Amino acid sequence: MSAYNKAQKGKSKTYGVQLFTQDLESNIDKLHKELMTATYITSEYSVFKIYDPKERMIYRLPFRDRVVHHAIMNVLEPIWVSIFISNTYSCIKSRGIHKVLQHLKRDLKDITETRYCLKFDIRKYYPSVDHDVLKMIIRKKIKDDRLLSLLDNIIDSAPGIPIGNYLSQFFANLYMAYFDHWVKEELKVKYYYRYADDVVILASDKSLLHELFIVINDYLSTELNLKIKSNYQVFPVESRGIDFVGYVFYHSHILMRKSIKQNFCRKAAKLSKQTLSEKEYSKRISPHLGWANHCNSRHLIKKICNMKKFSDFGINSLQDKNIFAVPIISIEEVTNREIEVLDYEPGVRTKHGEDRYIVKIKIDNSERKFFTNAAPIKEALSKISKSDLPFLTTVKQQRFGSGSGKTFYFT
Repeated sequence: MSAYNKAQKGKSKTYGVQLFTQDLESNIDKLHKELMTATYITSEYSVFKIYDPKERMIYRLPFRDRVVHHAIMNVLEPIWVSIFISNTYSCIKSRGIHKVLQHLKRDLKDITETRYCLKFDIRKYYPSVDHDVLKMIIRKKIKDDRLLSLLDNIIDSAPGIPIGNYLSQFFANLYMAYFDHWVKEELKVKYYYRYADDVVILASDKSLLHELFIVINDYLSTELNLKIKSNYQVFPVESRGIDFVGYVFYHSHILMRKSIKQNFCRKAAKLSKQTLSEKEYSKRISPHLGWANHCNSRHLIKKICNMKKFSDFGINSLQDKNIFAVPIISIEEVTNREIEVLDYEPGVRTKHGEDRYIVKIKIDNSERKFFTNAAPIKEALSKISKSDLPFLTTVKQQRFGSGSGKTFYFT
C-alpha cells in the first residue's frame, strides 16, 4: 500500500490511477502474489516522442508497473543511495540543483585550484546503457536471486534505460556510481560534480584536465561502453563561466543560463500585457523568480519585470538594500547556532501568497542570507525596528507531532 500511495501521488486524477483504484484491494493483492511467486512480467510500453528541449523517446508503463517500481525502491533506495558519493546530485533526496549550487559556490572560493574547468556529458546516455554491465553493477550489492530476477526482467523490457520509468533515474545514477568513486579515490580529483550524465571537474592546471580527460574517456569506453560527446570543453572559469544545472558559475557571481533567462523575459512580457490580479500575477511569475533568487539577478529583474506589479513582492526594497549580493545559506545550516542579523526584507511570495522573508546574517565572519516562510521568524522580525539592527540571536528548530512539518524561531 505504501508503494501505491507513492505511485499515485500527484496523479490521482489520471485514467490509469482511477482504473487501478476502482478495485484497489484486488489489484494490490494480485501484484503481491505475482511478486511472491516470481510470475510478474513487465507490461508492454506505450512509446512516444517529445521535442522539449530536444527530441527524446519516452516509454510509459501502465500504473500497476509503477506501483511495482515504487515497491522495489522502498527496499533498494537506502542501499543504492549509500553507494553514491556526495558530489552526485540528480534525483537524490536532499540534493538536486540546490545542493550543486551550494557546493559549487563554496568550492569556487578556492580560486587558485578552480581556475580551469573540464565539462562533458555522455552521448545518448540513457539509450547507451549496457544491460550486462548494469546487471553486474547491481550484483555488487544485491544478492537475493528473486529480486535480481525481477530487476533483470525490468532492465530487459526496453533498450538501454527507458526514459519515463521511475526506476530509470536510479539505474542512471547507479551505472556511473563506481566511476564517481574511481575519479575521487583513484584519480584523486578534488573538485568533481556529476548531475545525471553531465560532469564538471575543476583544477588549477589546464594540461592536467586534458590528461584527466584522456584517462576518463578510456575508462568510460572500456568499462561502461559509453561515449563522451565530441563537444567536451576545457576552459578558464573566469572568462567563460561554468554552464551547469541552469546557471553560469563564475568565481565572483552566478548568472542565469541564457535559455532560462529568455523564457523568463518572454513570460514577463506576456504577463505584462494581461489584466491579472496581483495574486494571479504572483502565482504565474513565481517559478521564474525561483530561478532568479539563487543567482545575481537583481538588475535582470529590474530590467524585464513590471516593477509596479512587482512591488507586491518587495522587489524594490530588495534592490535598494542590495540584499541579493551575499551568498545563500540553507536555514538548516544556521539552526542552533548564534548569528548576527544584519538586515531583512519580505521577498518573493510563495504559491500560497505568503511573503517569503529574506534574512541577511553574519555567521563565521562572513555575510550570508537565508529564506524562510516560518511564521515565528516573520513575527519576530516584524517587531524589530530597523534601528535595532544588527542583533545577536539563535535559530531554533521545532517539529510538530509525528509529521514532517517544522518551523524555526529566534531566541
